[in-house]
Amino acid sequence: MDLQKILNEHRQSFKIRLVESLAAKHSISSDEVMEQFGDRVDNMVGSRYAPLEQVVEAICAVPKPVLLNIMRDRQREDTCKICLANEANIRVVDEKYGDSISIFEISEDSPAGALYQVLFQGAPDEDKKVPLTAIIHNCDVKRVWAGKSVDSSVYASRIKKALV
Repeated sequence: MDLQKILNEHRQSFKIRLVESLAAKHSISSDEVMEQFGDRVDNMVGSRYAPLEQVVEAICAVPKPVLLNIMRDRQREDTCKICLANEANIRVVDEKYGDSISIFEISEDSPAGALYQVLFQGAPDEDKKVPLTAIIHNCDVKRVWAGKSVDSSVYASRIKKALV
């Protein structure tokens, strides 16, 4: 799954839903919404997706496998025990592979944290839990996990495949 393609499809889906919502609210067609509000719609979509585009561009520019970790901010009072448990596994992978991989850590509360929704679109809400971790190489999403601590050997296995 190409991360850039996934983001573009999500952006387009969001824009369509926004236009349909505005059309219903103003009792006009979607075409009329775009004629009357097209610039505002494009600006809103652009500003909402700008942080996501930046992080996806950064991830895709890395020539080595990326371990993406979207987790709850450590400073929040409602700590995520699974996130904390998974950090130890990520540290083991980092120690094992060092410069052979790149680790991207994103807080779910940051604007780039919306990447969680992009990677997990269409999943039932009860399945949407942090942390979300993924192995991505050359912009290709190899595997995504959510709501669980993933053993370091599982990450290592996916990273080995990506390095071959």
